[in-house]
Amino acid sequence: MPRKGCGHGPGICSSRWDPCRFLAGVDGTITSGIAMRLTYAYVMSSLQSAGTETIERPVRRRRRGTAVEKAISDAVIDELADVGFGRLTFESVADRAGTGKSPLYRRWPDTASLVIDTLEKLGSDPAAYPRTGVLRDDLVGITWHMIKAQDGVRGDAYRSLLGEAHRYPQLLARFKSQVLEPRFNALTELLRDAAAHGEISPERLTPVVLEVLHALIIKRTLLEAGEPTRKDVSEMIDQVLLPLLGK
Repeated sequence: MPRKGCGHGPGICSSRWDPCRFLAGVDGTITSGIAMRLTYAYVMSSLQSAGTETIERPVRRRRRGTAVEKAISDAVIDELADVGFGRLTFESVADRAGTGKSPLYRRWPDTASLVIDTLEKLGSDPAAYPRTGVLRDDLVGITWHMIKAQDGVRGDAYRSLLGEAHRYPQLLARFKSQVLEPRFNALTELLRDAAAHGEISPERLTPVVLEVLHALIIKRTLLEAGEPTRKDVSEMIDQVLLPLLGK
């Protein structure tokens, strides 16, 4: 039934949304006119606002440039160490890096290119090693410099890659030419400079002698579980390479 004196027709005040319930004062009087309409509008808007929750979602900031490149490089190394090259995909790298697949597809035609490019960038540049001018010290220093660039998860990634290389000969060839050979060439250049200055005999500087040191480095760093120490490197130089060079 409509409230007495409210002026509403039958069925209005008895409905679920009874405006008079909200317009009656504490003393039972009814607000009328403009004040009543304003009060009613306020009440209804308040009810609607109370029934609508505003959910704030975190804004995902888009990374650009070097930040994205680093995330992708780290993801490639982690994927190689965890699942190997055979199971590495653009999707898995993008997911681990927290980025979309588009940056990967735009820059690399295949996963082999992605892996080689990443390993080449993350590898330490042997040319950055500051020479001391003392042959033995420089041989130890530059070898140690290269070994330290392959420790931790990076070493795990290298070992995983070499373990699968026989199934991916093209990848192995690129790994050797773009990752290993630049590092070994730095050792060769150091020895050739020493030969030019009369510190060692040029006749002793044969490919076989150089391969012996390269093989020792690969064996100690990539094929054994424990990482070599600086003492191990010194022993390789003092007991193997220098005697082969006639020092």
